[in-house]
Amino acid sequence: MTQRQVDPVMDALAAWEQGAWCLASVVLLGRDPDSDEGRAARQVLEAAGVVPPGGELTTGLGASPAQVAAQAAAGLLQAAAVVQGADGWMALPDEVLLAQGVASGQMAAAFRRMLLPDLPGTAERLAAPGARMLDVGTGVGALATSFAAEFPALAVTGIDVSERVLALARQRLAELDVRDRVELRAQDVSTLAERAAYDLAWVPAPFVPPAALHEGVPRISRALRPGGVLLLAHGKHDQGTALERALTVLRTRVFGGTLLDADGAGKLLADAGLVDVRSVPTPPGAPGIAVARAAD
Repeated sequence: MTQRQVDPVMDALAAWEQGAWCLASVVLLGRDPDSDEGRAARQVLEAAGVVPPGGELTTGLGASPAQVAAQAAAGLLQAAAVVQGADGWMALPDEVLLAQGVASGQMAAAFRRMLLPDLPGTAERLAAPGARMLDVGTGVGALATSFAAEFPALAVTGIDVSERVLALARQRLAELDVRDRVELRAQDVSTLAERAAYDLAWVPAPFVPPAALHEGVPRISRALRPGGVLLLAHGKHDQGTALERALTVLRTRVFGGTLLDADGAGKLLADAGLVDVRSVPTPPGAPGIAVARAAD
């Protein structure tokens, strides 16, 4: 019996293919747990230690099975679309954008659990009549609608440069109870002209082109009410393993966003006149987040 020859490429391909099927199992279990495919998928995820026997598909942040499944589907569909020649975020098929949108809906619950307790006065702001939020690069509007659902007094304005994704967002919004508190409009953040209008703003740097981001952040700063909070999501190419850092760079380049690390995000916020700038820890696989507020 001879020792197996080590082949780094074949070993890696086998492991990555296995990982792709594990992601597919998350999607299948979330889609229809009682089907033959769903039961087989549960066996895979139980064997992987992701789901306890008979347990629910969720995360420590309380994501729903549908949100977890959407996150798994988004990664698979994005990679497949890029392999098939999609050039940039706006070239992705509708189903990819919708999956990413549903996955992003986890942010509202994560914000309440992880960030809100460390933002003095913000919970009271978001519960007050007239509370407003700005969602930059709203896409299909899932993050905007999830924040509106999480905070019943909050009105959310979602802006995006793509009429195509806004059309998808409007279709989704028409079926939701929060439709009267979510405004969707076609606008580049670099043209934002509102003053003292928002209590909270969300900006995902990996999906916003550099010119728009660097012009837009100072405008968002002026659009915040005194004490209002800006959350700037950024990549982690300065954190983690060499592979994790390289993947962060690849995804950002492929989708045409801004390659920004924690230090760069903090500088951008401080240069825009915001105060109390800091980074907050986020789970593996989640973007980094820099937090700042408008001066009182």
